[in-house]
Amino acid sequence: MSDILQLTSLTNKSYIPMLNQPQLLYVLTEVTPGNAMANVRMPLNFALVLDRSGSMSGEKIRTMREAVKNIIDQLEPMDVISIITFESTMQVLIPAQGVLDKAALKRKVDSIKDAGGTTMAPAIREAIKQVNTYNTADRISRIVLLTDGEATDREADSFREADNAGAYGVPIIGLGLGSDWNTDFVQELSDRSLLAAPGSRAGYTDYIASPDQAFSIFQQVFQSMQVVSKDVTVTLRMVQGVEARRVWQVTPMIKDIGLNTIQGRSVVMPVGDLEKAGAAFLVELMLPPRPEGAVRAAQVDATYSTISQGPGRESVDLIVNFTSNPALANQLNGKVMNIVEKVTAFKLQTQALDEASMGNISGATQRLRQAVTILLNQGETQLAQQMEKEAQNLEQGKGISEEGSKTIRLTSRKTVRLQ
Repeated sequence: MSDILQLTSLTNKSYIPMLNQPQLLYVLTEVTPGNAMANVRMPLNFALVLDRSGSMSGEKIRTMREAVKNIIDQLEPMDVISIITFESTMQVLIPAQGVLDKAALKRKVDSIKDAGGTTMAPAIREAIKQVNTYNTADRISRIVLLTDGEATDREADSFREADNAGAYGVPIIGLGLGSDWNTDFVQELSDRSLLAAPGSRAGYTDYIASPDQAFSIFQQVFQSMQVVSKDVTVTLRMVQGVEARRVWQVTPMIKDIGLNTIQGRSVVMPVGDLEKAGAAFLVELMLPPRPEGAVRAAQVDATYSTISQGPGRESVDLIVNFTSNPALANQLNGKVMNIVEKVTAFKLQTQALDEASMGNISGATQRLRQAVTILLNQGETQLAQQMEKEAQNLEQGKGISEEGSKTIRLTSRKTVRLQ
């Protein structure tokens, strides 16, 4: 196993029963930093774009300040940070600079006060300018946008700035605080910024349901920016007769990465920037009938590039065993099946949203209750309670709440824990 990158591929069944028909096999492929990269990350270059409008008063702005200061405490002198605040106007609180005097930076953060409206586009434009000052190939450049409400300027102006961020290769991480922000709008900003900067979680949107969650969500953002390798791609090359049906990214977030990843007898899974936590994918394969014994179903490759080591490649063979022994054929891999259940719960929740939007209340309720059962078995009690509440809302004719919609779209996809 490489000290740079570790690649593993597991199946949900160690032994496949001998049948005269194709069979479904789940393959969990993980790529994680090796020992040589475990304590290494690329320098950061990021801008925080912080909403300080009047609606951010009180606990919201206090917890935002504390969460930002906590991030500053974890930065190194090699990192570059800038902070832009916005309300009716935009202010450059901290121009792009190395983290040499943390106390001074935190004093600046403590000076943030709430006031005014929510004019967003000029703040994003300034963030791009600040990040571009240090936007080099050996740094991880990001824009982190936090808002708690609707933008009061034209959405099209912010979309244009998100396009510009993507053109410069600077993804936007959008954070919505509370329930009054526009999920579609913030998600669109993140998506547009990725058009020229693809990655598994380079730019994304997250939901801070209440101020007390700001600390943990900001910490997750910081973790997502801790990149150890760039240009990572995982490719599964299937032997003749094996077919791929569906591909899911499951770490760091659950995401259906679409049929475009299936290219003939290859499944090409782009990772982009590899975080310290690694990345993982779940592939549904259909195996043709085979005689008893071990066969190679596929080869899995991971290509990557690091600043210190340059380009590299790792490979593993995916071996499956066909057996006539029913006892062996009934054995399941608990880790893989755990991931399958989590993906199933996520699919049920998102399908419930779709059913509810089309007026199929009974179908939406049924899917939510199925998700609740899985989530309870998984120990995801809080999420299960939220889904049960939404099922009851549907039965009472209230519809899925804004909090429930945001939870399903942005929070339920984070339930995977591989360790």
